[in-house]
Amino acid sequence: MTAARPSITFIAPGEFSRAVARLPRVPRPDVIVLLVESIQKGAALPWHRQKLVLVLSTLRHFAEELRALGYRVDHRVSASYEAGIVEAAREHGAGRVLATRGREWDIANELTRAAGRLADLSCTLELHEDRGFYTTRERFARWATGRKELRMEWWYRELRREHDVLMLPDGTPVGGTWNFDAENRKPWPASKAVPAPIRTEPDALTRRTMAQVASWSHAWGSVEGFDLPTTRRAARQTLARFITERLPEFGPYEDAMRHGEHELLHSGLSSAINVGLLTPHEVVRAAERAYHAGHAPLPSVEGFIRQILGWREYVYGYYWHAMPSLRQVNALGGTRALPVWYWAPDGEPYDGTTHEACDLTCLADTLRSVRDQGRVHHIPRLMVQSNFATLLGVEPAALSRWFWAAFTDAYEWVQLPNVMGMATWGDGGQMASKPYISGGAYIDRMSDYCASCRYDVGQRTGPDACPFNALYWDFIGRHAERFAQHPRMAMMVRSWVKFPAAEQQAIRETADAVRRRVP
Repeated sequence: MTAARPSITFIAPGEFSRAVARLPRVPRPDVIVLLVESIQKGAALPWHRQKLVLVLSTLRHFAEELRALGYRVDHRVSASYEAGIVEAAREHGAGRVLATRGREWDIANELTRAAGRLADLSCTLELHEDRGFYTTRERFARWATGRKELRMEWWYRELRREHDVLMLPDGTPVGGTWNFDAENRKPWPASKAVPAPIRTEPDALTRRTMAQVASWSHAWGSVEGFDLPTTRRAARQTLARFITERLPEFGPYEDAMRHGEHELLHSGLSSAINVGLLTPHEVVRAAERAYHAGHAPLPSVEGFIRQILGWREYVYGYYWHAMPSLRQVNALGGTRALPVWYWAPDGEPYDGTTHEACDLTCLADTLRSVRDQGRVHHIPRLMVQSNFATLLGVEPAALSRWFWAAFTDAYEWVQLPNVMGMATWGDGGQMASKPYISGGAYIDRMSDYCASCRYDVGQRTGPDACPFNALYWDFIGRHAERFAQHPRMAMMVRSWVKFPAAEQQAIRETADAVRRRVP
């Protein structure tokens, strides 16, 4: 009698917990769990070392955990995910491979190619839905069909109703309104203490991974100070601490920035959620319970939930809706290379090149945070780093690749819509109603950066003028025809037209001087 052929469950990045991966509750000898470290993926970009530590340490902890529970684990280094799947199927004589649909376009394509090669081994590939999201790409596509503009707000409200999150029995939102944005835009008070960081001390396995990654010449950034959770237990502890220590005041200050602080009251949980240590469902429910228990006010809870049930689900759906053309969109025609500052803000050699250090306090500080920790929260990403690149005229794809490589929570499915659709308006407004750009006044209002900057945030022209100001108004002038009738931009175009010709010329000259100086 012929023995039944075993099956393989392939676990990709983003699924490193049993809560996300589709594994039998009880280990079975005929089920092999496959974990692959892909050489091809590792060489695709100059990844931040802290990002590499997070993914590799989480994968290795997951392998140890599964073995301790009695699962059969095949943990291998292969040329690619595709190659690893086919190699494992051949070696184990597998009759089928189970996998979650790839979150990224390239991984999905690898799975498609693997299916063809597995067929030659009389092995089938079965793809299952991803438990790391509330909804599916097909569900988003149905919602998006026929809509001229795909606004997150309407998708968010639909998911709130569908999943009964912060809803009353009559189908209306708790508190009588869907969002509390107007209450959640306060700068950080100068007298207010910054909360202690929520750190996870690296264990022995993580320290070994840090030492390995530190030696890789193709990577970027430092492993020093790595403090992210790499196990589900540690991630749940981080979530619990955030709910207790930060969520109550999170809302009012979620857009605030402060010199030297990359988190403030933010959770830092996105890296753990996106690598699969937490599900969005448990994070949302934990925040919702805090509201119902009277621990956190509604504006803070709704503002936090909006980032997960709203924005995270939205960008995932939009990514699959707009791919693969989303990689090339460039509605505003940016052609400039990404400034070297983004990789090396202090002027140190990068790729063998020395350059002038970044002297814009806000940009330099937030870029140092990325270099040193692999993260800053969403407002520095959008209104400092992306804003500067868009005003400068950087090619959107170049900025997108940096975010993908540099941030510990970044995968193509999350950063590509954020950069190409929202931050740079590369898709021409399908995702965001207007370009997310501003002069220095916004940064001054939401941070303490301008007080210590060598540039004058009150000036538009001249060598001492805030570069954001000159670049902003030059942007408005260059794109005046496009935005003259735009409902949210027309007023700024009218303001530009009213500037005296001499001032317009001075703005152009100041902006050109900024561009010439940026490496």
